[in-house]
Amino acid sequence: MVPLPHVLVSNASISTTLPAGLVAVFAGAMTGIGLATLKTFVKYSIAPRIYLFARNPHAVGEVVEMFVKVDLSSLRETDAACDVVKSKEDGVNLVVLSMKEVRLDRTLTPEGLHLFLATVYYARMRIVQALLPALIHASAYSRLARVVDIAGGTKEGPVDMLDLAALRVPFAKICGQLASMHTLSLKTLAEQVLGVSFVHDFPGAEVTPLFDGGACWAGWGMWVLRLYLRVFRRWVCVSVEECGKRYVFLGTSAKYAAGEGEAGGVLVGEGVERRTATEGVRGCVYSGDWDVEGPGGRVMGLLKGLGREGIKEVVWEHTNGEFERIRRGEGL
Repeated sequence: MVPLPHVLVSNASISTTLPAGLVAVFAGAMTGIGLATLKTFVKYSIAPRIYLFARNPHAVGEVVEMFVKVDLSSLRETDAACDVVKSKEDGVNLVVLSMKEVRLDRTLTPEGLHLFLATVYYARMRIVQALLPALIHASAYSRLARVVDIAGGTKEGPVDMLDLAALRVPFAKICGQLASMHTLSLKTLAEQVLGVSFVHDFPGAEVTPLFDGGACWAGWGMWVLRLYLRVFRRWVCVSVEECGKRYVFLGTSAKYAAGEGEAGGVLVGEGVERRTATEGVRGCVYSGDWDVEGPGGRVMGLLKGLGREGIKEVVWEHTNGEFERIRRGEGL
């Protein structure tokens, strides 16, 4: 675990270590962890240029260079949002992905994707793929070129090769499969460039507006969850504010540096060691837990096994195939 004081020292060094005018794209940072991360990044950076992808510019207009209105469950709209950034910026230093979908039913989008996965998985990978040239450009002239994917790092699980679209996978297993698909797809993207690093992290248990309602939290289950959090929150939850500070650390510290080039980030301080990237990939992909450490032996063994079985290639073939299908206009 990286102690919070070390995180704060590193974040405070951003203004003196990294250049002014960093370009950052935040997808879904309207509330909770994403918003806390955005505000923390603005606090420590000098004159950053921020692009926010979301449905409504609520509460963040004063700190955002440009608000890009987009429904992130639509890959066509996601592509258009990325085009806005590429039309204005040659390089992008940081991409932070935190969008989510509260509905866990099997509703399909007009593009034929599982609604939950469309937002939480497909749109995220599409943003990284679309902005990868801009990240590569930033890695050539800046000390920072990184992707932070706030999802399910260290929670990777088995992958149902017959149902990568998760149209039949039980919800009890979907999180592990989805976490593995995130890490495997980031590995595929990382292999294309050694100067950019990728962090896939699990934020831990935290109380955000997601718990205020939504189809998946309805009824007695919501009541039980709220009661549990009221009693045990002090011991089981990470505050949204602390998450924001830790994600800025993940996004800027050389602890998660790229494999090659100068885009290392803020130099690690005393008591902080460079992380070892997930094995079996040329580029740098880090899978981390809420304490920005991990994964453990179980997950490392699982990822090695998935690599030996060629599942990474199959997952990306499926993912890119969906991108191509939708690009051709083949929805439902």
